Amino acid sequence: MAHDHPIFTQIYRVLARAEDSGGIGRARSKVSADLSGRVLIVGLGPAEDLHHLPAAVTEVVAVEPSASMRRAAATAIARAPMPVEVIAGMGEDLPLPDASVDGVLFAYVLCTVEDPQRVVAEALRVLRPGGTIAVLEHVRAEEGTWMRRAQRVLAPVWPRVAGGCRCDQDTLALFTKAGLDTTGLRSSTMAPVPPVAPGLVGTIRV
Repeated sequence: MAHDHPIFTQIYRVLARAEDSGGIGRARSKVSADLSGRVLIVGLGPAEDLHHLPAAVTEVVAVEPSASMRRAAATAIARAPMPVEVIAGMGEDLPLPDASVDGVLFAYVLCTVEDPQRVVAEALRVLRPGGTIAVLEHVRAEEGTWMRRAQRVLAPVWPRVAGGCRCDQDTLALFTKAGLDTTGLRSSTMAPVPPVAPGLVGTIRV
């Protein structure tokens, strides 16, 4: 699968900035509030998350396979209040030692990775005991709803127009299968585009 979508990067960069000034920006701040120390961001994108991290975060290491996204993130990285190391890598094979980060942030990324279950497993490998996983993801809608029907219709074509994104990712099931306590996660309606409006937000304590 291709990991760089330059046209989508430019579109997403504009959309992310627009959404960041509204509810999604507030959601980024809220889910990140409990992060501290060294934090891993899986899928940095245009780096909108950086200015929502709390002062307790002292260092960021970010994995981003897309060259165009890394370029788009350059300005935000330069303005970040903490050191940011960006690695051209994959979430399925994190180039980090075991138990080397205090927190992990998943923000609109598990819908695009090739093997999301492996990405979760890798995050758990590099997370120190007692660490925090912050989650801000769009997810599969509830069965029987018009939104779920819309996702079924759009699922075959959505990845082609949205940089590989799957609009119907069952993200809650990924965490449950990994044996994690998901009581800190809640459903939320976030994005204005119907296929990706259903969301999952909150934190997981490991």
